[in-house]
Amino acid sequence: MRLTTAEIDRYGPLYDCRPPCQDGISVISGPNEAGKTLYLEALLQLLEPDVADVMDPKPRVSQTPTGRVVVEHNGEQYECDGNTSLCEITQIEPAHLQSVFVVQDNDLQLPSDQEYYTSLIEKLGDIHTTEINAIQSALKDYGRLTNRRLNISSDQSYHNAGDVHDEAETLAEEIRDYTDEIEEEGLDELDARRLRIKRDLRETRKQLDEQQRAKTVAEFERLSEQLDTYRSTSDQLAELEEYDRDTLEELRTLSKDLQRDKEDLQELDDNVEKKQDEVNETAKELDDLTDQQSDLERRESAVDEARTALETYRERQGEATGAERQVELTRPAALVSLLGAGGAGVIGAITGTLSAIGLGVLLLLVSAISGGLYYRANKRLTGGETARESAVQTARDAGFEVETVDEVAPAIEAFEGELSRIRERKAKKEQEHQNAQEILERLQEEKSELKTQIEEQEKELAERLEEADVESIDEYEEQVTAREELEPDQQTAKQSLVDRFEEPDADEPADKAAAWERELDEFISDVETDEVDAETYDQETLQQLEAEVERLEKKRDKLQTRLDEHDDTLDEFDRRARDLNTQPFIGRGLGLDTRSKEGLGTLADDLDSVVQQLEVDAVLSRKALEIFGRIESQEEQKLSELFAPDGPASRTFEQLTGGRYTQVAYDPDAHDLVVERQDGRDFGPEVLSQGTKDQLYFATRVSLAQQLLGSTPGFLLLDDPFLAADPDRLNQGFRTLQGLAEEGWQILYLTAKQEVSETMVEEYDLNHTKMEPSSLST
Repeated sequence: MRLTTAEIDRYGPLYDCRPPCQDGISVISGPNEAGKTLYLEALLQLLEPDVADVMDPKPRVSQTPTGRVVVEHNGEQYECDGNTSLCEITQIEPAHLQSVFVVQDNDLQLPSDQEYYTSLIEKLGDIHTTEINAIQSALKDYGRLTNRRLNISSDQSYHNAGDVHDEAETLAEEIRDYTDEIEEEGLDELDARRLRIKRDLRETRKQLDEQQRAKTVAEFERLSEQLDTYRSTSDQLAELEEYDRDTLEELRTLSKDLQRDKEDLQELDDNVEKKQDEVNETAKELDDLTDQQSDLERRESAVDEARTALETYRERQGEATGAERQVELTRPAALVSLLGAGGAGVIGAITGTLSAIGLGVLLLLVSAISGGLYYRANKRLTGGETARESAVQTARDAGFEVETVDEVAPAIEAFEGELSRIRERKAKKEQEHQNAQEILERLQEEKSELKTQIEEQEKELAERLEEADVESIDEYEEQVTAREELEPDQQTAKQSLVDRFEEPDADEPADKAAAWERELDEFISDVETDEVDAETYDQETLQQLEAEVERLEKKRDKLQTRLDEHDDTLDEFDRRARDLNTQPFIGRGLGLDTRSKEGLGTLADDLDSVVQQLEVDAVLSRKALEIFGRIESQEEQKLSELFAPDGPASRTFEQLTGGRYTQVAYDPDAHDLVVERQDGRDFGPEVLSQGTKDQLYFATRVSLAQQLLGSTPGFLLLDDPFLAADPDRLNQGFRTLQGLAEEGWQILYLTAKQEVSETMVEEYDLNHTKMEPSSLST
């Protein structure tokens, strides 16, 4: 059996997915969320629509896929498009398709329940498990038993037998417990006790009424006194109404402010005097600085002349330095030339030669030029000396005490520094003087304003005292104190009346008093005051009588409640008995026929008969089920034939594990697999490493698939079954897959693992199709 076409038109976001179906191993690779799992889900549902009910996890998409899958089986081709299913053309069931022919990394483990292996065996061998199960089912129906624990079932198909059993048993027990309570509490005597308590209650209430009428008269007298107090205090307070604590505090505040302002005025006087002294002092200092500045400024022109003379000297001094060098050079040159010219002239005159005469003329010319240069240089030296003396004298005329020209420049610099400092001090002093004058003006203005404010405060205080008709604040305080002493008495009297009668809808005290007087008349209207002695009222006695009435009422109510509860309990027992559907079990319904202790006993016995009937049926069914269970165990031994020692599961598992494990078998007692290691030790899957466990369940699937197909090759749909495998196990897995492919198996391998899509595809020369996320619609 192989797939020739597996095309998905639409499944959720997956659309138009048509990878080729080829023989051998075909790898479909792509990153996570590229649609590989959706493709696998759609392919399975097209092969068998009912597979969606057994898939775990459930399909990601709720809609049915569209497309077609063509299966070739026994030389025939079948198109599975959601109408024709794989289970109709083979003996494969939906559970087997999902768990055997599909291998996923998160679903390698096979179901471990017995029913799964039983369904496989019934397909693969001649075992009568179904008939046995039918008999067991009928026995469970007879005994109304649950499937696993064989308890009496509460299923509706069994008329809720378990619930009826439990409720009948519980109700019978509760009825018998209640009959014991009837004996212990003497419920038959409750009514007589209730009548005695009612009689005692009437007598106590009469005594309480007498005390309450005496209390009313005493309260009337007390409230009348409070009303008189309210009226008298209200009249007195009316005369003192204008005197209040707030006004007194205002007068005190005004007096304190007045006193404080007077103190502030005295302080302002002192500050004004001090600030005036400061203004005068700064003015005097400013005059001194002005005089000093004027003296210095009068010398400025002379100082400028001294500075000019100094600069002239410095210029002449530079020229004199070159002239002195020139004098030193030209003086000997002129002398030598003059002497040479004389000698040459004498020689020329004696000898009469022209050369001697020419030399003499030339030396005479040099002597004249050197003499001219010497004169000019000597004159410049004389001018420099004159400039020096002029600079010193000009500085002395400017008022500097200097002896040499070198002292002139420092004297000028000192003069300029002193003038600058005097100017700065004068500017600063002018600012201080101005600030002091401004502050003096502000203080004088504040003083004037404060005087005006004090006059206004004195006037206001006098006017307010005159308005209050008092001479002083102390006299005003006496009136306020008198009012405050009356107000608590008025408030106490008022509060007593308000507590009893509430606040009247009136504004004036007289109107309130009149309203309360009417309330008092109404309060006492129902009492014959001549017949009641207020002196007999005693608060403690009243409280005792009230407590006694309350106690008797509670006791009466408790007895009445208990009688009502007794009736309610009987009604509840009757209702619960009638609600029980006992007709299917004893042929009749139940109820409380007589409302007595004897009637309750009869009902409890009837409930016992229901419980006994259900338990007898259950016991007989369990005994029969035990017998057929032993027969079923014998049949289950045949399950081990699925995993023969030399079967495909053992061979595949041995190859996958590199010979470390040699055999796979089925343990009928544990309903699970067991493997044998090469050293002969047996292990269950739960103790194996994850990688070895994956290899075991993969080998088991291959074995079951071969046997389901009658030992003929088929197809396997693999979704990264070796995702967690290391490189060595991954290589062993693909060697096993290659062997299956050589035997004729068609393997569709979906993966996100690059080691498969790159290394394994190249190493084993596999068919390869890439899926990209673009195949999903957004």
